[in-house]
Amino acid sequence: MKPNLKDETKKEILQDLNIKLGGDIKNLQAAFDLQNELANKRDRLESSLSAANDEVPTKLTSAINKAELNSKQIENLKIKSDDFKKRAEDFLSRTQPLLSELDKRFMAISKLEKVLEYFKSYTKLQDLSEQMKNCKDDEQLVLMYSEMKKMCQQYKNSHQANYAKEYTHYWHNILKDNLIKHYDDVLKLLKWPLTSGTDISQVSKEVLSKFSNLTRNLFLIQEPENLLAKAAITGEFSTVQDPSLPIKVLLRPLKKRFAFHFTGSRQTARIDRPEWFLTQTLTWIKDHQMFIKNNVQPIADKLELKNVNALDEFNEGLVALAAERLHTVLALYHSQNNIVDVDSAFAHAVDETLGFHKELTEITGYESNSVLSVLTKAETFVRWLAVEKKYALSKMDEMLDNEQWFEPVAAGVGAAVGSYVWVPRGSDWFVALLKTIEERYATLPQPGHRIQFLELQLELIEEWRVRLTQIMSAAVDSLKPDSFLVAGPHPLIAIINTAHHTRSVLLQWAHSLHYLQLYYYRRQFHQFTQQQHSSGQESESSTSSEDEDETDEETFKDENEKEGSICLEDVETRAKDLALKEVVKRRSVIDPSQYNVRTIANLAVAEPLPEGDGGEDGGVFGDAPALLLHLRQAGLTALVQFVIVEFRDHLHEYKSLKWHAMLTVEKRALSVSSSLGRPLSTLCTRLVTLTEMLPPHIGQLFKNQLALHLDNCVFREVVLCNWFNTGGTIQFTHDVMRNIMPAFTRSDHKNFEVLPVPRLAETVVLLNFEYDDARSYRTGLARNDPNTKKLLNTIGLVTITTAEALQILNQRTDLADASSPTSVMELF
Repeated sequence: MKPNLKDETKKEILQDLNIKLGGDIKNLQAAFDLQNELANKRDRLESSLSAANDEVPTKLTSAINKAELNSKQIENLKIKSDDFKKRAEDFLSRTQPLLSELDKRFMAISKLEKVLEYFKSYTKLQDLSEQMKNCKDDEQLVLMYSEMKKMCQQYKNSHQANYAKEYTHYWHNILKDNLIKHYDDVLKLLKWPLTSGTDISQVSKEVLSKFSNLTRNLFLIQEPENLLAKAAITGEFSTVQDPSLPIKVLLRPLKKRFAFHFTGSRQTARIDRPEWFLTQTLTWIKDHQMFIKNNVQPIADKLELKNVNALDEFNEGLVALAAERLHTVLALYHSQNNIVDVDSAFAHAVDETLGFHKELTEITGYESNSVLSVLTKAETFVRWLAVEKKYALSKMDEMLDNEQWFEPVAAGVGAAVGSYVWVPRGSDWFVALLKTIEERYATLPQPGHRIQFLELQLELIEEWRVRLTQIMSAAVDSLKPDSFLVAGPHPLIAIINTAHHTRSVLLQWAHSLHYLQLYYYRRQFHQFTQQQHSSGQESESSTSSEDEDETDEETFKDENEKEGSICLEDVETRAKDLALKEVVKRRSVIDPSQYNVRTIANLAVAEPLPEGDGGEDGGVFGDAPALLLHLRQAGLTALVQFVIVEFRDHLHEYKSLKWHAMLTVEKRALSVSSSLGRPLSTLCTRLVTLTEMLPPHIGQLFKNQLALHLDNCVFREVVLCNWFNTGGTIQFTHDVMRNIMPAFTRSDHKNFEVLPVPRLAETVVLLNFEYDDARSYRTGLARNDPNTKKLLNTIGLVTITTAEALQILNQRTDLADASSPTSVMELF
């Protein structure tokens, strides 16, 4: 028989054996003792379990007897249980017909009770209606009507519910007409509609008390919600449901006045003056706001009507009137022949509508999109975009045709500093144009509409860049020998500054909350459309989409992992969340000192002035900043080419100096070479003039590019084409170190840590080597010795090539030997 022991028991036995036997395996006596001990224990246990043994304890015998007795009792109970089950089944089988008959009768009784209750409800409605016909007290009528409303809300049966609804609706109309009649009388005493000069405190308390009671009763007799149509106040331009009854009555006189003044053929109904009815709407809202808040809303709160916001309902009712009229006016523009400039009238209406929306938001404290929904209807919105583009392009051409567009914003201002000095008027105007367009569409509720306006902004930016590119070609052709010798505006400088200013503004805007939301919304919407496109495909398409998602930002990857798909309602919410996260992230790492937030001509414009020209992310503006950077660089290149060509044309005499035969002059007696003084002086004059007209960062960039071109020009045409003796070396070193290099060195790099003309500086080093060092270096370079190259790199000669360094050393007259070419020896 196999032992049936648990692993824990086995471990305990082995541990006990190891303790008792010890580590000596030859100790057999301990094993024998353990065996005897276990055998004795086994014998004692067996004897204690033997019932025939005289030593059996009395407890064991008693336990066995009790177990046998319990077993017999269980058998007896089982027999009785079986007998009881049989008797119960026999009783149920005999009484089953009676139970079936009772169930039928009880069901019939229940049906009769329901029928009785049904007819009682009809009788109760009729009795309640008779009581209301005979009642002359308005308060009692309102109470009985409230009871009728409760009955109407309780009934679920279609016929019964319809019957109750008919009675409720019938009495609602009767009570409404009666109460409204009294309400109108009270409103006349209040001189409703109110005006700005109306003083409510002069109204008697009795009148206000009647107004409150009637308002309360009108609230109470409102039809049940299941009878109310979920319709707008006026057509499709209201954002709230059907208003409460008191608000409807309060709006009626205002609707009549609105229709009287602003519809039909009256002078105040001119369609080219939408500001008249918009202004009047705002005036009515202002005049009645406090009265509604103090005398209507408290009654609704006392009645615990949680869904009633009297002030919002009143305001929305008035705004819906204006929205309906605006929709009609915009539709009439094409059908009316008495308007000379339809687009101008349309643009004027849009301006007035946006101004109305802004002022309405300030008055009410929340945004009502009723009026904006008129502008965002498909046909109207398309026309709005077209008109915006038309006038923007027209103003753009008008600005560029004006010769003052390239003048700085601060032209004529004596104490102007900073960006005012170099930002052209045209650039400041264009940024203001983009900002104005942004402010006009930023309040639109739907992000899709804002995206379409963003596309318009991108089109205008591209049109602006193309026009600047065309103007730049003409500006380059107009350069003259005396250009930039004196300070003054020039189209080429203005184009460079405009491209830089526009690009800087776009880069800052790209990381603002408004444009980040549009950026992420467009990406999220693109993701949503891809999801919809691939929803009908098989699972293998989802695998490929996961591979594509790896190229997205980490945020999108996390979102996709958490939730496999998104709905259209989530797109804008996610875009806002991602934009907020990006703004918080940038604020935590950004250096505020990089940005100049002083305003130019437009107070809304704040532009960054970054120190570097790295590949900044254009964000929602895409390639526009990169294209403007390319335009700026093209302008700088043209500017550098013009200055360096003028310099090269006057360098022939300096190039022809006899550098190999100059007399040695003491350093203190040295002066700049006369043939270099004139071209270098002209170049420095232009350099100072241009750097003053350019932004500091761009001016330094221009100076660096010009220095590199001059460095290459002098190196190619003077250094590599001439031999130098000691006198020539001293003069050339003086020209480079004391005249050329200081002209391009930044004021904060006085020790020439950053060499503006590296080739000329390294040439000076080679020409001033001691004779033995120069000869050693020349030998190493001739043999193409790598150690010599490393040594030259160590002392700072990294720009000129090995061949050029060898040529310069060979053209030192002190290193000339018999192997020199005949044409070289003829110089001596």
